[in-house]
Amino acid sequence: MKTPTGWETAFAARLFDLLSTLESSALIGLAKSRVRGLGEQLAFACLALGASEGLAALESSATTHLWVPVVASRSGHRELGKELPFDGTVLSHVLSGGSTYAVSIEPGDESLRCFEGWLESAPVSALTVPIRVGERVVGGAVFFADEAPFSDEKIEMGERLSEVLGLTAEAFFTERMLFELFASALPELLGKDAATSLPQKLLSHLRSMRVTETYRQRIKLATTVGKLTSRSALEGQLAEQVLRVFEGYVTSLEGGEPA
Repeated sequence: MKTPTGWETAFAARLFDLLSTLESSALIGLAKSRVRGLGEQLAFACLALGASEGLAALESSATTHLWVPVVASRSGHRELGKELPFDGTVLSHVLSGGSTYAVSIEPGDESLRCFEGWLESAPVSALTVPIRVGERVVGGAVFFADEAPFSDEKIEMGERLSEVLGLTAEAFFTERMLFELFASALPELLGKDAATSLPQKLLSHLRSMRVTETYRQRIKLATTVGKLTSRSALEGQLAEQVLRVFEGYVTSLEGGEPA
């Protein structure tokens, strides 16, 4: 068996890092899509319930806090990425196994103190629903009204909306589980004592890519453009214009409309 050289060992280590980064980036991209989808669901729920704002809080890796990815209103949503304690909030009831409920909010209510700076208006009532994956409560959603309390009809509607939010939450936790599984399995698959031929196959494939003439031309072109654009902003703008014209030319040859 051929003993790997120092270069091959270093290359394998960099390949390991690269694959980890690519996988992380892919999962982060999926997570962002989930956050965006959750925000759209909350915005729709605000419209349906007549709520001024709403947010969802999900289990995080910390045992004492929830993760609040997004807050929404009838006009849209914005990413938040904050943590919320388990206890002492309007969500505490559903997190401990309670059902959907609505409450009136008095000025200075302690259960809203942790939301300070998150909401755009002062609510007069809140509607809280549990978020379940299967039979387990994994978080909750709370909708705020700044004009009138929630009616019985709105409370019933909130219960149905919580089922939809549960499906999105399930996707969150599935992706997190896959990420953790990949992170734990990667050293076994690409380490020096790996039982599979995956490391050798990846190295062979990348080496074959690096020696092709097309690859060399692309690297040479990228290096040339990089040198030109590093001189000043003017050269950078010129290179961008030239590449845009070239892209339009190629698109027209393919039968498309230039951008």
